[in-house]
Amino acid sequence: MLTLKEITDLLKENGLYKEIIINGDWYYTVPENTANAEITDLSYDSRKISDGTLFFCKGLKFNPEYLASAIEKGATAAISELVYTDKLDQQAQSTPQIIVTDVQKSMAVIARHFYGCPDEKLELIGFTGTKGKTTSVYFTRHILAHEFGPVVGQFSSIDECVDGKNFIEAHLTTPESLDLFRMMREAVDNGMKYLAMEVSSQAYKKSRVYDLHFNIGVFLNISPDHISPVEHPTFDDYLWCKSQIIVNSDTVILNRDMDYYELLAQKAHELGKKLITFGSDESDADYRYHGKEHGYFDVSSHNDNLSAVNGEFRVMIPGHFNYSNALAAITVSAQLKDDPSDFAQGLKETRVPGRMEFLKNKAGLVACVDYAHNYLSLSESFKFMKHEYPDGRLIVVIGAAGGKAESRRKDVGRALSEYADVAILTSEDNFFEDPHHIDEAIKEHITNPNVKVIINVDRVAAIKQAFEMAKPGDAMFMAAKGREQFMHEKGQDIPYVGDYQLSQKLMEEYDK
Repeated sequence: MLTLKEITDLLKENGLYKEIIINGDWYYTVPENTANAEITDLSYDSRKISDGTLFFCKGLKFNPEYLASAIEKGATAAISELVYTDKLDQQAQSTPQIIVTDVQKSMAVIARHFYGCPDEKLELIGFTGTKGKTTSVYFTRHILAHEFGPVVGQFSSIDECVDGKNFIEAHLTTPESLDLFRMMREAVDNGMKYLAMEVSSQAYKKSRVYDLHFNIGVFLNISPDHISPVEHPTFDDYLWCKSQIIVNSDTVILNRDMDYYELLAQKAHELGKKLITFGSDESDADYRYHGKEHGYFDVSSHNDNLSAVNGEFRVMIPGHFNYSNALAAITVSAQLKDDPSDFAQGLKETRVPGRMEFLKNKAGLVACVDYAHNYLSLSESFKFMKHEYPDGRLIVVIGAAGGKAESRRKDVGRALSEYADVAILTSEDNFFEDPHHIDEAIKEHITNPNVKVIINVDRVAAIKQAFEMAKPGDAMFMAAKGREQFMHEKGQDIPYVGDYQLSQKLMEEYDK
């Protein structure tokens, strides 16, 4: 619980406060008869309001009607970047409106203190990168849980865990700050000591992790992605947002093989961060891996000032790119526990829902379900599929997100040109864009004339089509949706069966 005066004081300390408006009158100092009003809940959703709620007017397309609705339902006060006095009736104007320079940052600052600064009671580990964040978080949680028991929480784009054992489906790679700090509070109350989480570029762009400090921040890799009018206007903006994890971490772990390593290392050094590196055995990293076949890889240490990790490891998620993700998790774990003898078991036990999950049946059909959606992830996955199933065709069911990351369509077309035999272009998360337009854009970038291209925007029908044309020896690959049971369509989450769930059902049907 916080009072309105405590809230305005916090905003002033962080340079976010402008004024407070009550009944059309503007104040810098909160009036005495209002200062002690108690805030017992926080919300940015006008449908979730009760007496004592502080309501945040957030979003580029915020409608003042949401504020009027929140006040009608009992909101004690509201925070906004704009003055909405003229949009409210006389009675609603008596509800204090706190005007700030940035709603998203204000939301993060207030949420952190409202929930008792739970981040200070957790060993926070943040992962950023163009690809591999989810898998690295899973690897880390499994290793640490094997070492320390069920005291390790997780926030990922697939699911979230605040009690060390139960998981709930996630809808954002990094939750909004209100949800983030609320869940951290739950994690602390549930006895969690560690929390591994994904940190997206949008989390920094939209201040979801503003005022949040990591004990360990990991930068996995960087490549052009998420470049669009609604995400990042340029690659420079994308890289800068991701690099904020360096600014906000005590220990920084960088992939020595990544592009722009020198820039990021210089940033870490100048900011006085402890810098640790991991990479392949062709690099000069502190921790290095040597990839072998069937998920096996060796790790060696090359810095006497760090905990040593040496020996053979194995991951059960196919793909050479996962050796790097696994080593990132090992590097994190080595900073938290000197004895790495049980790390291998934690890695081997790691399973990631929707990540390179294979399904097979008696008829000899093979399907792989994965969340891959950019060139790096797709090309590595396709390469693995062609290696494992060299005698058949690679049949890919894929689309691209609507209204954002438009460069990804060229990347999808490039990956399909290099590896696919059949490309069934379909819907992914269309948002407000016509899926036919998205698929035609992908098709334009498929330059290999030997790739058979089919457009079927009904995703369920597209997957069924893949099964109908597949023969023993062929391999099907369902990209981007994994086990997600929703599709973003015109501002709503439309129920969807899920790629894995549908593929599993079809496998069983073909066995009958």
